[in-house]
Amino acid sequence: MLGYVRTYKPEMKFKEYDVYRGVYCTLCKALLRRYSPLGQLFLSYDVTFLALLLLSVSDNDPSMCRARCCVNPLKKCTSCGRGAVLDFCADVSVMMFYHKILDDLHDHGFFKKLLALTLYPAAWCMHRKAVRLQPQAAEVMRILTARQAQIEQDVDCSLDRAAQPSADGLRQIAAIYCANETFGRLVYLLGRYVYLIDAVDDVQKDLRSGNFNPLKGLYRQDAKQFYNRAMEMLNFNISEMLQCFDAIPFNRFSDIIYNVLFNGLYNSALYVTQPHSHSKEART
Repeated sequence: MLGYVRTYKPEMKFKEYDVYRGVYCTLCKALLRRYSPLGQLFLSYDVTFLALLLLSVSDNDPSMCRARCCVNPLKKCTSCGRGAVLDFCADVSVMMFYHKILDDLHDHGFFKKLLALTLYPAAWCMHRKAVRLQPQAAEVMRILTARQAQIEQDVDCSLDRAAQPSADGLRQIAAIYCANETFGRLVYLLGRYVYLIDAVDDVQKDLRSGNFNPLKGLYRQDAKQFYNRAMEMLNFNISEMLQCFDAIPFNRFSDIIYNVLFNGLYNSALYVTQPHSHSKEART
């Protein structure tokens, strides 16, 4: 996942944001403890939200406390305490980052390849440990990544087909901790949203570089209306997630999750689509 799944601070209470930051900081500490300081580079808002979702349906209430952090040792901040869910998400972060590096190595951009090549040795070592700690999640990711690569060989494949492996992979990973069908559907739609918004964000760059993007054809058909249509697709995906949200019996954190689904994802969609709506390419 790629940093699109964020909270929307103007609509959050202070205590809710403290809890969210507590989960974020505890996940960062888990990466430090399990994988060294370099592992903290793999921290993302997307996996933080996955951790929040899994904690929200867990039977065990996470212990929130105040603790110091090596980044700012003079100030105590909210911390979630150690737990299996956060350790699991730390391992998943490493595996996701490793597969992203592999994907970047196959892209056409020189500097992206160079950065990926620089990070690859450390990522490979940490990925080996993550696979040993989470073999079930690693197998899911291996199978779905291979399927994704196979699908992307077809330059004319549909968006739904292209997004399916990423979305289903995230659903299967979440199912290791929560087998609720509606919860699984919510996570599936979240994975689909991330794939879609990343494709929208990269479509112009991928047209120039020749990288795979299932939205290239739609952009070529009508560049002027492309981002309006993309916003409609993203909004429809968000509305489906909100329907699932209403049907899930969360044990905690429901207000934070609603903020991300209703406000945060919509704000990310605006950020990706609005700057391009009057771009030079769209006007021609």
